[in-house]
Amino acid sequence: MRADRPTTSAGDLGQSPGESELIEDLRGRSAHEDRAGLMPLGGLGAYEGTLAVDLGASFLGRPLRTSRDLLRRADPWGVRPDDAMRALGSDKLTAVNFLAGLVRRGLLSGPSPDGEAQDEYGHDYRTWKLTPTGKVLAYASGRRPSTRRAAEALVAKVLTSAASVNENPDERLWWVQEIRAVGHYADPGRAELLHVDLAVRLRPRLADRVEQAKAEQRLHDDAQDRGFTERVLDMNGYGHWKTRLALAGRSKAVRLFILSPGGEDGLLLFQELRDLTIAAASPPAYEPLAEPEPADRCSWCQRQVPATRVAVKGMSVGRSPIALCDACLALGRSEGGGFLGSLSVFGAVHDTLAALSAEPYHGYGCALCGNSGAVEGSWWPERDRRDQEEPVTLRLCDVCPGLLELADRSDRPQWWRARHELACLAGFSARLQQAAAVPLPRSEGRAKRRPLPRLTDVHRQLLEDVRGAGVLSARDLSRREGRSRQQGIKRWVVRLGHLMQHGLVVTVGTNGDEWTDPVRLVEADERELRRELLTLYSPGPVWDGTVVTEPEPPADWSSRWAALEGLRAERDHLAMTAAGATAGRS
Repeated sequence: MRADRPTTSAGDLGQSPGESELIEDLRGRSAHEDRAGLMPLGGLGAYEGTLAVDLGASFLGRPLRTSRDLLRRADPWGVRPDDAMRALGSDKLTAVNFLAGLVRRGLLSGPSPDGEAQDEYGHDYRTWKLTPTGKVLAYASGRRPSTRRAAEALVAKVLTSAASVNENPDERLWWVQEIRAVGHYADPGRAELLHVDLAVRLRPRLADRVEQAKAEQRLHDDAQDRGFTERVLDMNGYGHWKTRLALAGRSKAVRLFILSPGGEDGLLLFQELRDLTIAAASPPAYEPLAEPEPADRCSWCQRQVPATRVAVKGMSVGRSPIALCDACLALGRSEGGGFLGSLSVFGAVHDTLAALSAEPYHGYGCALCGNSGAVEGSWWPERDRRDQEEPVTLRLCDVCPGLLELADRSDRPQWWRARHELACLAGFSARLQQAAAVPLPRSEGRAKRRPLPRLTDVHRQLLEDVRGAGVLSARDLSRREGRSRQQGIKRWVVRLGHLMQHGLVVTVGTNGDEWTDPVRLVEADERELRRELLTLYSPGPVWDGTVVTEPEPPADWSSRWAALEGLRAERDHLAMTAAGATAGRS
């Protein structure tokens, strides 16, 4: 059977100005350069943040999101006509025509038009491979254009930060000499801007390049010792990266480029008249960061064994008086406290349990840490009780059960165990610092909560699908899409997770499988009632600054929570009934 030959409309032959501009930007990104020969300030291929595009812009007669999502469906062999049909919701001829349009715009490389498209069973094995420009669009994130007023507010922050950097050039070892507006921001006629492009000229603090590199390495080593280093992609060193971060942060809207020595194009926004580059006066020789010296006693279990020094973020590891042995280092993992962790926590828990059962580390108080406030009890491992038929009888304090991932009753729900472990980890961190006479880090107020995911049209359509079906799982949604690959299931697992974070859906059942657990819609009254009750009181253990305790709920809270659970059970039943009726009709 011969291949379907794509047909081309007259309007598809030429590119609109918006499409040409987008292709130019994508090609520049894939070639590690940008329009007007501007290079990214951090080096080759390292813009500030990820590339952002306007997914609502028209491209090939459809929103750009359609092309971006289609390119994301590509596997190592490329994109198939079936992928295009599902992305477009169209027939095969329209899908092949759309793929041909992507080929003409340089996003795909198509198969030979004279090759066989189908075998005798009607299977189409042709694939369109992504070009470097197509890969850039496939991995691009979406962002709506900003108004010029919002762009000017962003630029004002950058200019204020530049002045602050120059007030203390020794902090980051670079200073800002000049900032100019380039790109679309330099055009005053542009009312909407997807990016705010600025050309920046940075100068090193020290005139001698060798001494500048040594100073930057010392800066990097000090940050590494205090746990502040991150993955740095900057050809000019750690201090250069810190300066870029001080200017624009991690903004997706602001893009910083190198302003060449002879480059005078663009509107001048900032200029430093002082020359802040100085000669190094008797610079000391560079000494590599030494490994922290091991200690001979564990700060938690107090045993005379080799221990690794650890510290909370912002404090020096090499000068830390806190040290943990291998067992306590694994048990005391903590994201909030900043202590080092271990990937073999499961093995460490069982090894420590076996050691404590045979011979406690301390003959008095807690078997693990020796704390006098210990209570003897029977304990069950949380992760897998089948490996241990008899309960473990240990004398433990209020913190160590959470470190060992134990609970005092086997019928404790999972959410209670999670809160118990977090409370014990907080107590572990606090007691270690108290015992070592280390001051707690200065509190910055309430910890910032991660922002909720932005709800897109895909999420809203997903809510309508759940409402119409009663209950849906990620596997059901992937099958609706006609896809059997794991990538399709993971896509819907992520989308349903976003809706759960907003409290718009909830799982029906407690299997704990995010792929197959069905979810239902949460109506506004149920959502508001749950939020009101959790604001009044959150059940479960907490660290109160002294001990791990579980506060008593306020009066009539338990009865109101029971009513909420009854309402949830009733709506679970209604949703499952509606799902069964829908399945019967289909």
